[in-house]
Amino acid sequence: RVPIRMAEPKISTKVLSDTCDNEKLSETNEIEKGNAPNSGEKLCAHYTRLCKLKAVCCSKFYSCRFCHDDDNVHEMDRHKVQEVRCLKCHTVQPVAKNCISCCVTFGEYFCPVCRLYDVDREQFHCDRCGICRVGPKKNFYHCEKCNACLRNELKGNHKCVENNSKSSCPVCFEFLHTSRSGMQVLRCGHMIHQECLRSCFTQGLYQCPLCKESTTDMTDVWKQMDEACAAVQLPKELQDIKLNILCQDCHKKCEQLFNTEGLKCTHCGSYNTAQV
Repeated sequence: RVPIRMAEPKISTKVLSDTCDNEKLSETNEIEKGNAPNSGEKLCAHYTRLCKLKAVCCSKFYSCRFCHDDDNVHEMDRHKVQEVRCLKCHTVQPVAKNCISCCVTFGEYFCPVCRLYDVDREQFHCDRCGICRVGPKKNFYHCEKCNACLRNELKGNHKCVENNSKSSCPVCFEFLHTSRSGMQVLRCGHMIHQECLRSCFTQGLYQCPLCKESTTDMTDVWKQMDEACAAVQLPKELQDIKLNILCQDCHKKCEQLFNTEGLKCTHCGSYNTAQV
């Protein structure tokens, strides 16, 4: 058998992930070091901020919705949050960017809609997505059919799937629309986490988990498969056996001679086929 060799496919982010000046900088630096100023409270592992949000569902204070959801069987709706507590002076107050008591800035970036506080990562709020995204905004556009903010280079250059982002990652099952992890739009149009896709590649899996289309350009691999199939010597009784196959890349059916190494689509040349 001829060994099949494939270079590691390149993965690029295609969908966005969720998302007193001197005093502000010094306090933020302390948070980044894992220290809550004047407090022994547990810090947020997801965002860098100087306040906690009061969850309407249970009236408890949490650093963010992820911290809340990790500790509860119900989910927190951050859009309904009305009060925050300052981590420096502990004052409970209405949602705002700065503390009404000690004037500390809770986050370099603040979205009054999402109640999102964080360091400045060029975030922006997308009204059509309904959440904040990591920018810069000029590099992205909102695809109405996919219902997601995509990189500009994908405009008119990807296969749209209705409400694509309002689905779960086919590998880890996390809801993609509000995920903070980088995502990828596959050739077939489906979305998947970058890390999950990379894990698939590491295991030698190059098919979309949902529709089985190839997730990357397999041209070089198909050439190696051609060589492998050509080297096969079948016994005479198997040489004239023909099988009906379905190509999972071009979605066409054809008839192909039996081969132990693979069945090639006569339409597009793909070996990503299945017997029907």
